[in-house]
Amino acid sequence: MGLTLAICFVLGAVSALRMPILVFTLVVMVVMAAYAIFSVVAGMSSIMAFGWSMALASMLEAGYIFTHTVLYLVYVRRADETRAPRKIQSKYTAD
Repeated sequence: MGLTLAICFVLGAVSALRMPILVFTLVVMVVMAAYAIFSVVAGMSSIMAFGWSMALASMLEAGYIFTHTVLYLVYVRRADETRAPRKIQSKYTAD
């Protein structure tokens, strides 16, 4: 199951690059429901199936948040490096 959680994290991270948050949330809901239904049909208890579906959804969201955090830090640092302090030049004389 650890490999499945890692795959969910990577899929969430990749999805963050091109998928809007609303569409991603709908995808996560479908993944949760599908996993829960298939697990219950396969004989897993409903509480355990719900717990694992929550874990999968959490890893998908964690990957999504991780990618957005990395992109935010990259763009903020790039903006800080390119922004040089400018000296304000007024056309009026100082009193």
